[in-house]
Amino acid sequence: MAHQSESGRDRNERQEHDRKARSYEETTGNPYHLSRGARTVVGVLAVIVVITLTGLFVSGSIHW
Repeated sequence: MAHQSESGRDRNERQEHDRKARSYEETTGNPYHLSRGARTVVGVLAVIVVITLTGLFVSGSIHW
């Protein structure tokens, strides 16, 4: 049992697992590979667009 941690994995196995986990997180949770700041900006812009369109519909400026 030389060179094994409490989890039963040696260093190479842990590094490989970490690399695969990072790769999975990067590709599944973020399909456009945007940074957290960029996702926040896009979210804020989407909210502004929704509020603006709602206001325009309510005021009668645009019709469906």
